[in-house]
Amino acid sequence: MEFTLLENGTDSLKKAKVSIEKFEDSHHEHSYHHLKDAIIYLNHGIEILLKYILSSRNESLIFSDIKVYLDAKKQLKHMPSKVKGFGTYLEKNMPTVFDVPEDKLKNKNLRTITLHEAVERIEYLCDIYISNEFKSSIFLINKYRNDITHHSINLNPVEEEEMQLIKILKALYGNVLDFFEQHIPGIMENIDTKRFEVTKEEYEEMQRDMQEFYHERALSHIALDEDEY
Repeated sequence: MEFTLLENGTDSLKKAKVSIEKFEDSHHEHSYHHLKDAIIYLNHGIEILLKYILSSRNESLIFSDIKVYLDAKKQLKHMPSKVKGFGTYLEKNMPTVFDVPEDKLKNKNLRTITLHEAVERIEYLCDIYISNEFKSSIFLINKYRNDITHHSINLNPVEEEEMQLIKILKALYGNVLDFFEQHIPGIMENIDTKRFEVTKEEYEEMQRDMQEFYHERALSHIALDEDEY
């Protein structure tokens, strides 16, 4: 089975929306797992689709060390297809850079970039504009995702922070759909096109929170990516 970056990313965005809806429709005290899933799926969908954009330009852009990627590409020239069959070997049966043994790469890891690196490369290598507000909301969700994955998340006071987080998730979901439809034409055909309803006051409040978060992050220079914990 082949699961492409595009399919992987769109699947996560679908699941993020479903998780938000389930959390809102359920008794919150017994449905925090839906909120957790919404954060993780939304963060994952954003990261994967940003990498899809980069990979569409050049596959090397999604790897942290271009030299290791180049060495892996050289090794591919000497590797046979993974599965043999009648007639011409299908492209999907050909090995990829991830199939190259580490000992052939001088025991170096072939790692893909972090979310933060993906945003930087989208901006500066692909010359795609990303607003500060959009970036700060992406990084805030990434921070929540890291808290969940590496430690824990504590929303306090409960009701206020829960509702604020839901507003952010809804607004970000809509912004994400607009952004990726612009840079991956036709992607909306594979994702639920319905937006969450966010009032003008809620959106403006979310924008203020995002600006404050982005300002604090710029001052502190604290990295929020999962590989920088």
